[in-house]
Amino acid sequence: MKRLQKHILIILILLPAGKLMAQWPLLPSGKELNPSDITHPYSDIAFSGELIDMVSGNIWQWTLQGGVAFGKNKHGLSFKIPFVRSVYPGVEQLTGIGDVSIRYHLVTYESKLRMRTLASSGLYLDLSIPTGNALEGHGAGVAMLMPGFALAYRPVPQIAIYPHIRYIHSFGETDNDWGGGYPGTIPDNPNLDKEKVRLIQFETIINYEFNEAWIGISPAFSYSFTSKEGTVSIRPQLGKLFAEKVSISLSGSFYLVGRRRLNSWTYFDVRYFF
Repeated sequence: MKRLQKHILIILILLPAGKLMAQWPLLPSGKELNPSDITHPYSDIAFSGELIDMVSGNIWQWTLQGGVAFGKNKHGLSFKIPFVRSVYPGVEQLTGIGDVSIRYHLVTYESKLRMRTLASSGLYLDLSIPTGNALEGHGAGVAMLMPGFALAYRPVPQIAIYPHIRYIHSFGETDNDWGGGYPGTIPDNPNLDKEKVRLIQFETIINYEFNEAWIGISPAFSYSFTSKEGTVSIRPQLGKLFAEKVSISLSGSFYLVGRRRLNSWTYFDVRYFF
């Protein structure tokens, strides 16, 4: 009798977990469509908006981005085309195209069992091209290479943890005013001295997932090898997938410790998945 009760208890525990495990829709490849999963590439087109509040001024940025996943969603190519309006004291406010970037994404590991602690891992390489006018505050003025690596841990079905590391290397001198902010680089500030960017960033995204939605918090630490300074920030975020095709997310980074060139970074995006 006790053995039967034990089996019934296990079934009652696993039944709701099973429902939670199936919360994300499946792609034709059989992979889950989870917009918050940074280890996987997707075929999508997106529009995002950003307000970057800095000590030295503000930047408004609107970005058109898109990508295609192939090879059973293990490989991905994507692009970003930003449009920037910079507001710096003593500099005329102008709007123009920013630095275009391209990314190659590779899923390096994926567990067949979703309940495994280590669910997946992904490697990516970003190249930022200096298409924006640095004198008008629309671009960094130099090319940047940004490799990164992320893991996906799932200790329980509702919780996803994404440790994430990336390195930013500039092929020339820029102002480094962005301080390693997330999710990309900030255009050049004409008012600041310039230096080469040699920066590493560690971030851990912790998400609670429910009903094709997520809410999370992301502490991050960045360190500049050129200025020998570090920055600590925290990024709350939330998002929702609608009709298995469209996701909307909102996040904001707040800088707590280190070089206080940035106060906050507010970001939202809308993505349509093919």
